[in-house]
Amino acid sequence: MVTKAAVIRFEGKPNELVLIEIQSTALMEDGSALMGNLLGDLEIKGGAVTLTNGPRCLYGKMENLKSPLVLMERTGQEESFQGDESKKNAVLAARGVVRRKAVFKDRPQLSVESFNKS
Repeated sequence: MVTKAAVIRFEGKPNELVLIEIQSTALMEDGSALMGNLLGDLEIKGGAVTLTNGPRCLYGKMENLKSPLVLMERTGQEESFQGDESKKNAVLAARGVVRRKAVFKDRPQLSVESFNKS
């Protein structure tokens, strides 16, 4: 039986992240991957939240998660487990904590204002 352990570290104060829950399919207009691209502008006012991408707007609400989540990244580093060089821990970098999520349940709405600004 192989037992693996991990060490999770924060460098300084953890970033506060927000999980986005969308009840639809998100696609880039040019067909490129979502990763690394701007999904839109997220605006939070009290319990209301708006995600705007060009002329399209999603309206939703903020909800607290029952249990916080930690976003972790593999560092590729290892260290000994409690001083025993034969046992290794993987070192993970904690990138932030998610305590709330933005929930969008409706379809995007077109904003006439964004067309008038052009």
